[in-house]
Amino acid sequence: MKSGFIDLIGKARKNRGEKFRHQLYIFAVCLLLSVFIWSLVRLSRDYFYTVNYRIHYAHLPSNLRMTGYSDSVLTVSIKVQGFDYFTEEFIHTRNPKYTVSLRKIKVYSEDGGVAGYLPTAEIGKEIKDQMNFQTEVYMVFPDTLYFDLERLAPRKIQHIPPRPATEVTSHRDSIQLNKVK
Repeated sequence: MKSGFIDLIGKARKNRGEKFRHQLYIFAVCLLLSVFIWSLVRLSRDYFYTVNYRIHYAHLPSNLRMTGYSDSVLTVSIKVQGFDYFTEEFIHTRNPKYTVSLRKIKVYSEDGGVAGYLPTAEIGKEIKDQMNFQTEVYMVFPDTLYFDLERLAPRKIQHIPPRPATEVTSHRDSIQLNKVK
């Protein structure tokens, strides 16, 4: 078996001639052309591409503090064309991050505490708007982000009583203040 394979390789390495080289070039051109046409057909189809975004939370109202949250990853399924799918899959970063603004958080009381939620449908639209190509958001998971919150006590402002004016001497100027009676 080994000798037959080695003989086959030896025959392939022999200098064949002008006709063989011409046929080899034609075969290579046809192969490249067929791969090009196949890739055009495959890239014209629609694909569903799933991206997992790591979530960072920002802009929490100043009177609240977050003590817990339901999810740290947002999964977005997007309908894209083949070329866009190719660029997203092989060219862009693998661990995308997204900052979620909590300005529109819906707050409610729960068992003496405070909780909040934020629907993620608008977040999916914001992510789509940040992308550079035409896409359709197919699904966002989870559909709602939940938060455990805590109200912060308002800061107390310490009132300092005014002091009477006393004599102050400056090194550069000769300004003197006398106590008023």
